[in-house]
Amino acid sequence: MLDHLRRIVVEGPVGSGKTSLAQRLARTLQAQELPDHARRSPFLEPFYRDPARHALALQLWCLTQRAAQLQQWQAGVAAGQRMVTNFLIARDRLHAALTLSEDELALYDAIAARLALPPQRADLVIVLQATPSLLRERIVRRGEPGEAGIDEHYLQRLAGAYGELFHRYDDAPVLVVDTAHFNPVDNDDDFRTLLSRIENMRGRKAFLNLAAP
Repeated sequence: MLDHLRRIVVEGPVGSGKTSLAQRLARTLQAQELPDHARRSPFLEPFYRDPARHALALQLWCLTQRAAQLQQWQAGVAAGQRMVTNFLIARDRLHAALTLSEDELALYDAIAARLALPPQRADLVIVLQATPSLLRERIVRRGEPGEAGIDEHYLQRLAGAYGELFHRYDDAPVLVVDTAHFNPVDNDDDFRTLLSRIENMRGRKAFLNLAAP
């Protein structure tokens, strides 16, 4: 199934379902899952309470994790493994630009340049979309510790930044999936529809947007 895709990235704002979808894809495709560990950061919960104070610490923590994760990504691909992950390295710079002051962003960029992270080559990027209000609803429903501080204004800015990023992103084919009325994580029919859309995808960018029943 989808044998031509060896490196798949699932992306989207917090609450979009990217982690759960990446897990299901990895199981179905018998691929190695390389999860993002941002939720393990000791700076995540403080960031949601006081973004201005803790944003730089959080972004630098995430940046230092990427070196090891991207090495794992490259090693897995070189060994012939199928790989699925729920992070794209370009997302880190997106979050940094969204949350850091001008001076902090300059420092972040300087450290990122010194780390010289290896490229993250992918065969497909699946981008999950949802409105800020729906993202907020899902975040509240799952009740993760620390996420109660995420407000809809931040989600609006985040969703807008993701839209801009993938409007210009051209390093890999992109499938943009609107999840307002589509749940490939919990609905088997929707998951099969997603797999079929991927299998039949042509070109560098495609959209999957199902209207409400």
